[in-house]
Amino acid sequence: MINTETKLFAIIGHPIKHSFSPVMQNAWFEKEKFNCSYLAFEVPPKSLKKAVDSFKILGFAGINVTVPLKTGIMKFLDYTDKAAKAIGAANTIAVKNGKLYGYNTDHSGFSSDLISKHIKVRNKTVFIFGAGGASRAVIHALKNAEAKHIYISNRTYEKARDLAKTFKITAVPAEKIKTILPETDLLVNTSACGMKRTDTLPFEAAGITKNTVIYDLIYGRKTPFAKLAAEKKLKYFSGEGMLINQGAHGFKIWTGIYPDTKSALKLFKKYTR
Repeated sequence: MINTETKLFAIIGHPIKHSFSPVMQNAWFEKEKFNCSYLAFEVPPKSLKKAVDSFKILGFAGINVTVPLKTGIMKFLDYTDKAAKAIGAANTIAVKNGKLYGYNTDHSGFSSDLISKHIKVRNKTVFIFGAGGASRAVIHALKNAEAKHIYISNRTYEKARDLAKTFKITAVPAEKIKTILPETDLLVNTSACGMKRTDTLPFEAAGITKNTVIYDLIYGRKTPFAKLAAEKKLKYFSGEGMLINQGAHGFKIWTGIYPDTKSALKLFKKYTR
């Protein structure tokens, strides 16, 4: 029951109607018997400051931030944790006494999901396709996990090159991707490739080996990376595990409790059925 004591939480992004987070977070609040409610708001980048000010005025207790606002939110935060600073983006905010405390749980959500799926990264070679905001968190996680080599490429090579310089990894032009695939242990898609039905694989993958694992941050869709895995009979994982785990880490920041991720996965399957 919502009353005057209900703590309010929300996710903001643009677009936001597809988000599973309200379903997941409200289920966790209900299970733990917390008097909380989690909402979703469509916030275009140009309105971000107004939205942040509104949340503070209305007394929201926490906010999740998704694309394309994760980097833009940084300048409005009073505090950021080490991960958010290193990554340059925040996706979880706790509001305390009118101050905004920013965290990045994308990297920990990715790491937690790799561990749960028994995907070993230490001393392995990883190739990332995509140089957007999500790739920053993935790179941070992989470096913390002591990956041996991390390569990155992107449709716009300059973005991959700039990100490679920032994180001290190796950028690869599209035409040279085929040369690193034979040594790739883990291929991670952090790009939007697969969000459209007409999308095709953005590089030649003939050299990929049977031991390569594909991790696709996109979930709920038959992406070109999923098709590649099926054709080559490779292990393939989509991004709902990262989504759920990053949300769980955020829930713990707000409540001190790490919620049941298995129940969230069952809920996700019903939600996307």
